[in-house]
Amino acid sequence: MFNLVIILLSTLNGEPKGSNNYKIAKFMIENIHDLEDYTLTELAKACYVSNSSISRFCRDIGLRDFNQLKNQIAKFSVEKTKLSNKFNYEGRNEDSIFTSYVRSVIENLEMLEKSSIENDIKKLVNDIYGYQKVAAFGYMHSENVALNLQYDLQTSAKPVFTAIKVANQAEYITNADEKTLIILFSDSGTYFDRIFPRAKPFKQQSKKPKICLITSNKELDYPFIDQYIRYDSRGDYATHPYSLTAIADTICIEYAKMLKELE
Repeated sequence: MFNLVIILLSTLNGEPKGSNNYKIAKFMIENIHDLEDYTLTELAKACYVSNSSISRFCRDIGLRDFNQLKNQIAKFSVEKTKLSNKFNYEGRNEDSIFTSYVRSVIENLEMLEKSSIENDIKKLVNDIYGYQKVAAFGYMHSENVALNLQYDLQTSAKPVFTAIKVANQAEYITNADEKTLIILFSDSGTYFDRIFPRAKPFKQQSKKPKICLITSNKELDYPFIDQYIRYDSRGDYATHPYSLTAIADTICIEYAKMLKELE
């Protein structure tokens, strides 16, 4: 499940301003509704880069070539009508958007509170303490949760690696070894479908990192996931990323508590 808009935004956020990849992503995001008829040469000319830069850009964002990029542009054109339903949530009241939204967020957090995940969180905290190399990743909104986790764990002198750019996340995960703990935040559970759309990692790797996936998806069963933290959620606009944020904050609080107990 390759979301072209999210990939373009992550490229803008992760590339130096003025780089070729930045120029291409900027032009595409600003003209996302008008890209279907562009040829490779026309896109290169519009972005003031070479044809080879466009081809390199495609590979850098996880695609084989320009033809696959064109396929993703076509898919966006078909699916963009679905985006109009993005801001729907249970209990939405057109007369009071703010009140109904906040009420819906609270109700979903009450669902989270009833989830039996406290022991799972404590288990993960023990692993965070035990592993020298720890990384945390997410996709778009979920990456913000990973960034907050990185900052708050650093308060307790625990370094955590993360990366905004999707390609950098994929590279880190692919090259990580058994001495690494990787925490993934994905409310829908589609992280690996998005980051590794063609082939899942670790199929031929004898020594892989330990992976914890934090998700509301109760159906997932990847053979390379070592721990799931599964919580209850409605999965609509008012649920994300508040549940993940609450879990990440709890991880940091539990970690600081553990350090004090070890003093």
